Amino acid sequence: MINYEISSPNEKLNLRFTEEKGRIFWSCRKNNAVISEAAPIGLITPDADFSEGFRITKAETGSIDTSYTIPAYKKAVCHDRCNTITLTVENEGGTMVIEGRAYDDGAAFRLILPEKNEVVREISSFRLPEQVPSVTGMKWLCSYEDHYHPVPVEDLYQNLLVLPVLFQAGRDLWAVYAEAAVFGNYGGSTLGAVKEDPRTLTITKAVDQLENIKCEGPVTTPWRVVIAGSLTEITDSNLLENLNPESIVKDPSFIKPGISAWSWMTEHSSGTDEQRQLDYVDFAAEMGWPYSVVDGGWPGHVDIPKVVDYAAKKNVKIWIWEHSARLRDPKKAEETLALWKSWGVVGLKIDFFESDSQKRIAQMGMLAELAAKYQLMLNFHGCTKPSGTIRVWPHVLSYEGVQGGEYLANFSSFTPSGPDAAHNCTLPFTRNLMGPMDYTPVCYESYITGTTDAHQTALPVIFLSYITHCGEGKEKVEKNVCKDFLKKLYTSWDEGKLLEGCPASYVTMARRHDEEWFVGGICARRPRNAEFTLDFLDEGIYEAELYADDLSDLRPTDAAKGALGEMTPEIVAFLEAQMSRPCQHQHDVHKTRVDHFTVRKGDRLMIPESANGGFALYLKKR
Repeated sequence: MINYEISSPNEKLNLRFTEEKGRIFWSCRKNNAVISEAAPIGLITPDADFSEGFRITKAETGSIDTSYTIPAYKKAVCHDRCNTITLTVENEGGTMVIEGRAYDDGAAFRLILPEKNEVVREISSFRLPEQVPSVTGMKWLCSYEDHYHPVPVEDLYQNLLVLPVLFQAGRDLWAVYAEAAVFGNYGGSTLGAVKEDPRTLTITKAVDQLENIKCEGPVTTPWRVVIAGSLTEITDSNLLENLNPESIVKDPSFIKPGISAWSWMTEHSSGTDEQRQLDYVDFAAEMGWPYSVVDGGWPGHVDIPKVVDYAAKKNVKIWIWEHSARLRDPKKAEETLALWKSWGVVGLKIDFFESDSQKRIAQMGMLAELAAKYQLMLNFHGCTKPSGTIRVWPHVLSYEGVQGGEYLANFSSFTPSGPDAAHNCTLPFTRNLMGPMDYTPVCYESYITGTTDAHQTALPVIFLSYITHCGEGKEKVEKNVCKDFLKKLYTSWDEGKLLEGCPASYVTMARRHDEEWFVGGICARRPRNAEFTLDFLDEGIYEAELYADDLSDLRPTDAAKGALGEMTPEIVAFLEAQMSRPCQHQHDVHKTRVDHFTVRKGDRLMIPESANGGFALYLKKR
């Protein structure tokens, strides 16, 4: 047995490659806790088995220490700092290169076959630590539009899982299995296990990738990644972006993140109604949002150049929707994008890819390159998850790949439940780690959400999407007291910090844009009191504007302890008097209290949240 190891720059994480009886295994530890047990590495091609019979012929180590910026992102500067190892291994089939990186917040490896080849299947795997009883994962679905559920280890063989997969590896130590730099030269992957060994999660090619993976040049797999640390560390990580190439966009000045008015979620036929689209342009202007999107149905019904001209007078710009099937031929796609650019459109929402296959991922890359050429922003909808690709395609401001707000309309009999509060409290630690997420947040009255208006208002702070479609209809937002908070919002940030959180239970997130801070808090299934310290503020006095659950119609027993005071003889007498009446448990989820006060750095706040409730807090320095 021969071991090759590298540690992260802070020496708290260790990445090991082991050669044993001609096979190569990888493993990873952080803070002396296992985050991936020894798991095999390898590829099978039509003519060779690159999984056994190896001898290591060369080993090189190095380091990376650099930084870069992304025009629309969750932080102002990304640091790429790691130690590296490159192993050259040989067997009867030829040569394979293994590249590994050890970061403070995770590790990654990828495989390279230097010559043109095909891949029948991949042998590489993750192996769950023995002490882990379950993971939070999602069954593979072509659209990725489902819930992330706890899955017991013994049941992992039952379904293919999408990436990412989340689990707790130790006290305040969490890990996420993921992949980075997924492009059309290889395609996306899922994870599969067998009943006899469910802890070994083998990387499996796309379900609809029926052919071998065909590589025009050297075979280069996506990076196989584990992100590890506290929940605060993993939500702040830019490890996936570090593993991607540099941006293809030479002049990023056209990339402008922001919120968009959007009529489709509450008015599905509105894409055919030109006047309604003009109404939503007015709505965007009223809210101070930079965009309005004309969704499906517009061809033959809506004069897009007319809407663009009307919007320009309101300082609003237009995005339009298109089906990906009509943009598969590169020549036709370029002609179409050139035409829409000539109309003055600034962004495209391209829908229904619904695949991890090489062919569909390659189409996304082709469209990203054309959009960069014509300086058009993109939102990929009905698609796989991103994989840190915001670095190479910074003009692709969001991907769907999530069960978002549109499922509140209950239009699917396959996944009919829609996003609930527990789902919302899980996404920051799963899907949103992979990159921007077009959840289309905010719904007040159009559909039953099972959450409060304050919870909904917090979502665009907690969720990252650099183009954010507001899901609620025009008239519903205009009459809601929370609209003043939505007017202030940004979608790209200088820094962010998870203040408290637990997957499927609660999340409190703070984000800064210039000198303004936004804090969003949500909880699931039970009431709680969000508690956090304002240690992230600068010195001085801040004006605070709080949008929180109004608990005035609740009894002390229906709120978290201490939220509404203690039980008194009067309350007990009142409750006893109610016992002869039919039991009623009603709470107006639309009631929101708005408070104004001042705070300083170091102040500690306690904000009561109702069951499935939340709050949105705006802080601006005097």
